[in-house]
Amino acid sequence: MAKALVLGATGHIGSHIVRALLADGHHVRAAHRSDRFLHLLDGLPIERVRVDLDSLEGLPGALQGCDWVFHAAGYYPHARERQEQAIEQAVGSTRRILEQIAQASPSRLVFTSSASTIGPPGPVAHRARHSAATSMVAASRPASEQDQEPWPITRPLSLYATVKIAMEREVLRACGEGLPAVIVNPSICLGEFDAHKFSGQTILLFAKGRLPCYLDCMMNFVYTGDVGVGHVRAAERGRLGERYILTGQAMPMKEFAALVAREAGVPPPRWCLPYSLAMVAAAAAEGVAWITRTQPLLSRRAVSHARSSRALDGTKAVTELALPHTPIDEAVRQALGWFRAHGDL
Repeated sequence: MAKALVLGATGHIGSHIVRALLADGHHVRAAHRSDRFLHLLDGLPIERVRVDLDSLEGLPGALQGCDWVFHAAGYYPHARERQEQAIEQAVGSTRRILEQIAQASPSRLVFTSSASTIGPPGPVAHRARHSAATSMVAASRPASEQDQEPWPITRPLSLYATVKIAMEREVLRACGEGLPAVIVNPSICLGEFDAHKFSGQTILLFAKGRLPCYLDCMMNFVYTGDVGVGHVRAAERGRLGERYILTGQAMPMKEFAALVAREAGVPPPRWCLPYSLAMVAAAAAEGVAWITRTQPLLSRRAVSHARSSRALDGTKAVTELALPHTPIDEAVRQALGWFRAHGDL
């Protein structure tokens, strides 16, 4: 059994990584920055260590003796940050952390990226029915690991996606220099232990009936428990330098909103919001966030990104990592149950 360090162990994904490791009998060292979310790990037989990834305080000691490292605490940009500053901060922080990890010489690093770094599907080889010739034609297909957003970016993306792409490229650079890293790209994670309410915010808005409209776009979801298992299996059998999309099901936002509303016992949203109005609403939300110094509920870059969203192909993770597939309606039930138990619903 391995001794594993989980950076970001009190996060939504991190807490599931911890539990997946324990389920397989591994020793877990859970790194946290503050005590605020430590309750997510109550009752678990783990070693707790305090690590500040900004100053790197506590990181060298936490890394000592660990076979595996799971980096699920990547830099998260604030809405008020300028893109150039956010990228500089993200790349610099990631580089310093990777240098520390490389010095500790673990056998495997699993880096938590995001499905937002997956680009639109390009042309694929297609053999004509009545000809032996093979030509490259644009085909409608789900996006996969081979579809990578260019760097620097060439189309409007959310600040979050832009920063994630920059960090992912830094990990790939370090991997080329010998760091034994595997990258996993989770889609929208649904499930329990979502104390930060990043992806859970959308569930809560629909479950409380506070979002009477939806966008005409495709969304990709995965149960966070499956993502935790996917991380562990990436450490066990993932190929170095490879990316693995961890996703479960793609569905239109309208269908997802109806699913959440049905499970929550509230009416589903009735109106499809035109993109022009969504952009106006996003601009207003950004203005409010600027004044209140909070994250906006909706951003203009996010709306632009949603407009070009597409289904994701998770075949590689299923084939190579044996990623489990929990039905999304069960993931929604788990999330709603957890939010109810903690007074959020």
